[in-house]
Amino acid sequence: MRFHAFFAAPALALAALTACNLPDVGSVPASPGAVADKTSLDERAAFAAELAYEAFRTAAEVGVDAGLIKGERAVAIANIDSRAYQALMVARAAYEAGNAESYASALSNARAAIADGLALIKGRGQ
Repeated sequence: MRFHAFFAAPALALAALTACNLPDVGSVPASPGAVADKTSLDERAAFAAELAYEAFRTAAEVGVDAGLIKGERAVAIANIDSRAYQALMVARAAYEAGNAESYASALSNARAAIADGLALIKGRGQ
């Protein structure tokens, strides 16, 4: 009887484990270097978006100061500026929280707002 119980216990444990939802091994990074490379790329993407925002913001300020951007166009650019800035703040928060989906979405929103703003500064937008 003991002999059968000896083999039955591991078989029952194995059956119990197969019923569990174990984590997907494919989602585990291959190495710490892979994680570092991905993090470095994420940081570069954020840095590039922030530089683009600064360029847009500077161009808008120079245009307003020079009197080239005024009225409704200035208001529209200010609204776009707020949208771009907010998207960058969301991207920063998502990066710090490690939320890759929100991070990518926020960077995409920031890039779109910056492109809209630059087009409007050049006179090709709204």
